[in-house]
Amino acid sequence: MSGDKAGDVYRLVFELTARATDVPYEKFLDELVGGLAAHYGADVCRLHIGERHSAAASSDKSGRLAAVPSEDLSRFDVIDHMLAEEVRRDGVLRTALDLEAGEEIVQFLGRVFHTPETFAFPLMARGKAFGAITLFLPESYPFEEADVRGLQAIGNVLYAANHKGEAFAEGKGAVPVTSDKLRAYQETLERVGKILEELLFLTDASNILLLDAQGDFIAKRGDDSMYSSANFATVVASGFAAARRLSSFYGINGTRSVLHEGDREDVFVIEVAERALLCVVYRDHSAPELITRWTESAAHRLREHYDALTEARVL
Repeated sequence: MSGDKAGDVYRLVFELTARATDVPYEKFLDELVGGLAAHYGADVCRLHIGERHSAAASSDKSGRLAAVPSEDLSRFDVIDHMLAEEVRRDGVLRTALDLEAGEEIVQFLGRVFHTPETFAFPLMARGKAFGAITLFLPESYPFEEADVRGLQAIGNVLYAANHKGEAFAEGKGAVPVTSDKLRAYQETLERVGKILEELLFLTDASNILLLDAQGDFIAKRGDDSMYSSANFATVVASGFAAARRLSSFYGINGTRSVLHEGDREDVFVIEVAERALLCVVYRDHSAPELITRWTESAAHRLREHYDALTEARVL
């Protein structure tokens, strides 16, 4: 499975949750675990809310659970519940290895269910964990910070569905989340995508990436790369920060763009907003100054949408 999917988790979350108030709650939960299982290639995905022993929703796309003896299934349910409870108790991501007798549990899951990789993510709202998402995978997946943030954001959406859009955080800046807000986010994301597609066409670039200053992947247009988009985004963000710092040593403050020239491709990075970067990866171009001009224009247009994007991404 490609690590590029880590950067797509934000879009996945909001595409799934845009329907949160449009369908019955139970149906939404089923769609949610089904979408997560498909995204991560998980044989089993379960959603736990509160202290209930049984899962609120479950996806078994492989049919593995239905094919095992009841005794093994009972043990699987106990392991799943243990993981969810540990995560709900302190809000810390865990794997099956973190449980007591973790090695024995991993061996059991691999032998009986062919799912040696197990992860449990906390569902967070108001700064507290109230549930968990458990994923049982047939192979290793390179989870990254974007995955953790994206999956934790689901907690706020579920909280909203149960509390009629009540604000999640106490104090200044608390924003109620509604399906209208999620639809607005989706519309903003689509407008951002059109800007990136236009820039891709004008520059004939191989890749266009929008990311935040910490290296979290937001959006991408262009060809598949030999590099993980999430890893590449982290390197780009780190390189931009280093170049800006180096420039300040020579009295050049507020550097807004950096050009990296390579043998086959060049990488142009420009600041979109205080915490966002636009990256253009392109081959030889007859008029490189046009690359700069078009990218600057796109960055200016993206600035208008960035506040809406970041507001939604911190859900």
